Amino acid sequence: MTGSTLAVVAAAALLVVPSQDHDPGGRALVLPALSPGAVCPVSTGTRGMVPRQQHIFGGDLWFGQGPVYIGLAWKPENTGDRATFSLAPVPIEKGLRRAKTPWISVPAYAGPIVVRGHALDDPRRALLFTHNDRRPTTPLRVAAPRAPSPELWSFWPTSMWIPGPGCYGLQIDTGSATDVVVFEAS
Repeated sequence: MTGSTLAVVAAAALLVVPSQDHDPGGRALVLPALSPGAVCPVSTGTRGMVPRQQHIFGGDLWFGQGPVYIGLAWKPENTGDRATFSLAPVPIEKGLRRAKTPWISVPAYAGPIVVRGHALDDPRRALLFTHNDRRPTTPLRVAAPRAPSPELWSFWPTSMWIPGPGCYGLQIDTGSATDVVVFEAS
């Protein structure tokens, strides 16, 4: 096999499939509440943590504590490391903003992932997700596969459907951890 054929095979092996039967512990959704007028406690991302790999796209800035991380693809690269971005360029579909959203997981993690979220000032303003062009739903349920080699990170693209401007929290549950990422969309 050539190097480019190996890269395609490796990327194909990293595909994530929806998982209905894996739920990491059935954990409750616990996000911070935001009172009217309060400042959004946005998360700060990390750069340089993920090695450059051909199958990973969406930028150099990733949010979370792991083993799963989210990229905010609509955030301009030169605007700092805080989880903030404008909804202006994000397309509107079905009355919501559909933001393409990349995810990654460390090479050693191969297990269930459940992602849920909502506006911190109004839990009724839920974030919806699509994976593999399915109907928008919440939660996002996937299973991260083991990468074909120990140095490759898992990667999968999704869309996050955002109701409008606001401060939002995401809870990322895996078999080993619960992580919360807060972002502000203006």
